[in-house]
Amino acid sequence: GREENKKIGVFMSAEMMLTKVKSSHKTDSNSKNCMVSHRNKSELDTRREEKSPDASDGVTTSVAPSHQYDFGRSLAAILNVEPHFSTEKRKLANHRPSVFGHRGAVFHEPENTIEGFLAAARLGVDGVELDAFLLKCGTVIVFHGDGSDENPGLLNDYCGVEGSILDYTAEEAKEQLSLNPKGKIFSIVDEERVQSVSTSFPTLEEVLDLAKQTGIDVNIELKGPGTPEPVLDLVDLMDMVEQCYFSSFQHDRIAEVRELRPQKKRNGRHLYRTGCLFTVPPDNFIEVAKNVDATEVHLRYDTCTRERVAAIHAAEMNSMAWFRGPLTMIKESEKFDDVGFEDEAMYQTVLNSGVQKMCVNKPDVLLELLDGGDTL
Repeated sequence: GREENKKIGVFMSAEMMLTKVKSSHKTDSNSKNCMVSHRNKSELDTRREEKSPDASDGVTTSVAPSHQYDFGRSLAAILNVEPHFSTEKRKLANHRPSVFGHRGAVFHEPENTIEGFLAAARLGVDGVELDAFLLKCGTVIVFHGDGSDENPGLLNDYCGVEGSILDYTAEEAKEQLSLNPKGKIFSIVDEERVQSVSTSFPTLEEVLDLAKQTGIDVNIELKGPGTPEPVLDLVDLMDMVEQCYFSSFQHDRIAEVRELRPQKKRNGRHLYRTGCLFTVPPDNFIEVAKNVDATEVHLRYDTCTRERVAAIHAAEMNSMAWFRGPLTMIKESEKFDDVGFEDEAMYQTVLNSGVQKMCVNKPDVLLELLDGGDTL
């Protein structure tokens, strides 16, 4: 019908934009000094062979019967929620979380790329999460990289070279760097997909343009230093405040966003939505979030207890559960007996906490669960 034709038109327009981006970023492959021709997938493949098949990506899990669960190895017990196999059904209509693709759709296309965000939009996500860095030339680019939250943006595994993305201008990064097909982080997608991306480092403007065309929301993690003001200015310039969220583990950046953009809607809620990210939330995490006037609290999936989520909502903030990077999640899922690697059981268990948004590596699996109708 008319709506379907409209949707097709939107994605055709997005595809045209992707073609344009590819053309603008096309460089001679011989001039790129960090491309590696092959990758070693043996470690991941070994882990995959140890698990049973999963339709999503071949990485699967075999869940033990409930009577075999060890309390300390049960995600449901850790979160103090109903186990996914509970016979008590609840209609999804009463609680359907927003689905955000973590760095895009990382099992379909390389993370933080135009192709990855378009793939996520095609899957039907509500939004995508990305990482923003301000380069020395003043351009905000989308990239994650190696390193810690205190020292992010390192290029070792991602590009096969030493240094940080912060050492480059946008033009230098485009000309001198490319994604490393041998990098472990890209071992979950076909090598050809890594080599064929339009650009290894899309600008935030390019990604926001895609989001504007497809209608998806964007959670912008302020990953690098100095990002709040230029990111806000760009979002304002593109008239996309209603589609964007701003988050960070560095809570002073959340405070800076609020200082720069204190505007509120008529209903008293902040126009610019901000999220405090926590790895392991302290006892006073609500106070921490309130002190920087955040509108949301973003908890790591395995700290997303029923009590913490209830406390967030009682404090009139919204909640999100975020999942770690895909390779970490593959390994970490082995510590649980009642759920597998980002399978429906894991998503259902986290969903049972009452969380309002979920930022996941396998949005297609979560969407399939939600589209199934009933939850268990």
